[in-house]
Amino acid sequence: MKAPRIASHGRGKRERGHAALVLLLGLLALWLTILSLVHFNASWSDDAWGYLRLPLFGDPDFGATVMFEPPDDLGSPVPYLKTVRGLPGAAVAVDADGTVRVDGTAIGRVKPNALDGRRLEPVASGTVPAGHYYLHADHPDSHDSRYAEIGLVPRSRILGRAVALPDIPWLGLDGPLANPRNIHAEPGPAPPDAILPHAMLPGASR
Repeated sequence: MKAPRIASHGRGKRERGHAALVLLLGLLALWLTILSLVHFNASWSDDAWGYLRLPLFGDPDFGATVMFEPPDDLGSPVPYLKTVRGLPGAAVAVDADGTVRVDGTAIGRVKPNALDGRRLEPVASGTVPAGHYYLHADHPDSHDSRYAEIGLVPRSRILGRAVALPDIPWLGLDGPLANPRNIHAEPGPAPPDAILPHAMLPGASR
């Protein structure tokens, strides 16, 4: 009678060990999943150090902060982070002075050149088509839908909602990783007719 009890006890220990291993692997997988959804902010046009990308079910609402894939020909290795300022059906107009209006409200101004001298064309005036969105950031140097090379973003390129992560000063997480305030050689302001380039880091957003 003793031998079966010893064997049963051994099986119980092995089963508990297997359960603990499965739990540990599950927690590790959960942590890696969460980590993969954290995007470090590499743009000084925004003050948050990072954002958590969450699933977006359905279509984004006006005012939602989202991450999206910029056009392939821009060669950006990181997603962009912008706010929805124009829904399908919104009227987009560009004034002669470069002011961009959405449904009659001025929300930004187009600059003619990038800092590297590349010519920038404004987005075409017209109506935001079905399944597309005007994505915008308030910073005057934002690279967003005001420029034709970004344009009106299709829903298929919007990756999800973005939620700003709180500052953690004791970890040094209190602002953009590539913010010029955090490096020794701070660049001067962008010329009034050029937009600043945004630094890009692996796993970052701009």
